[in-house]
Amino acid sequence: MLRDLKGVRETMTAQTEIILSDLAVVEAAAYAEQLPEAARVLSDAVASRNGSTSDAHVLACAWLLDADIWSHDRDFAGTGWPSWSNANLLRFLGDA
Repeated sequence: MLRDLKGVRETMTAQTEIILSDLAVVEAAAYAEQLPEAARVLSDAVASRNGSTSDAHVLACAWLLDADIWSHDRDFAGTGWPSWSNANLLRFLGDA
């Protein structure tokens, strides 16, 4: 439990618990049909140029939830799906 960690402020603990309470686990079966297409898209992505399909589950889940991806993995660049790193998210928020 977060409250048992030494040095964690009460406000930080409360904020973290609020954020975590909104998270949901998506069962792999929900996006399983999209995995082959997600793997194909990742293998063809221009930006990474490594053909890695190890993150196909992330892309398939993003498609399922119609959600952007937050990752520092460049494999998502060139897939045609929105992806954010801390740096480009902060840059975007600074311009907002």
